[in-house]
Amino acid sequence: MTSSRRYVSPLRYPGGKAAMTSWLADLFAQQTGDLPVEVWLEPFAGGAGAALTLLDRDAVNEAWLVDANPGIAAFWHTVVDDGPALAALVEQTTPTLTLYDECRALLVNPDDADRFRLGFAAFIVNRCSRSGIVAPTSGPMGGRSGAGGWSLDGRFNASALADRIRHVHGMRSRLRVHHGDGISYLEELADSGLSDEVVAFVDPPYIREGNRLYANGMDAGGHQRLADALNTSPARWVLTYDDEPVVANRLYPERRVLGYDIRNTANRARVAREYAVFSDNLDVRGLSTPLRGLNAEWVRAAARPRAA
Repeated sequence: MTSSRRYVSPLRYPGGKAAMTSWLADLFAQQTGDLPVEVWLEPFAGGAGAALTLLDRDAVNEAWLVDANPGIAAFWHTVVDDGPALAALVEQTTPTLTLYDECRALLVNPDDADRFRLGFAAFIVNRCSRSGIVAPTSGPMGGRSGAGGWSLDGRFNASALADRIRHVHGMRSRLRVHHGDGISYLEELADSGLSDEVVAFVDPPYIREGNRLYANGMDAGGHQRLADALNTSPARWVLTYDDEPVVANRLYPERRVLGYDIRNTANRARVAREYAVFSDNLDVRGLSTPLRGLNAEWVRAAARPRAA
């Protein structure tokens, strides 16, 4: 098994996926096949905590990050291409409501923005919003009056964040960043000749709250399109979702599904119930629970035979 050390992403992202990184690293390490597994693909990258942890441990040769949110994609592009300059700017920054509002306004028309400025704006909104959502509708941590129990800079340790940015920049030769539709990347794997070398960690906007929490949510058609892409993909993958019955019963009726508890902080600290869905060719032996100390049980322990 791999080390339990977890790399902390510069971006703070909703949910409790960061706590799963050790489990995901172990999952990756035990995969075998005719070709070596070399690439970790995150088609909904967000904070990319799992990818960064795997790179930091040298558990994977490359990580590919894809995100439809132009601000998030711009941030990761900036870290890779201009990490030292971004880190220096972060060290010189003291968050204010004026800066926060300017950055949030920039997210309204991202196509007209310089990539460096957009990436910095996404970073400020992420670190200074209570939810961590990178969207024009985000609200400042502590509220506009500062009476919410948090200060705007409550999660903005400039020196530590700059160090994280420099660290990720140091791994830039092993990172690929793309702004675009993550499902398209999954759909294209079948004809890429790379599917045997890839493990995909798929963490899409969730069914219950995804469209409220994320700037780039998914409708029912999007969730079905994702299921079609994964159910026909030759690549190995693990998918995380909320525990909506439609996930196991309609979208992935033939797949192994593990239900587990996870600490979630998207709106308030609580333990939420989620699903992990696995491709048939992913080796999950001995990995019964993503998080020690929290309940996990198989909703469906064996893949159902596919209809002819």
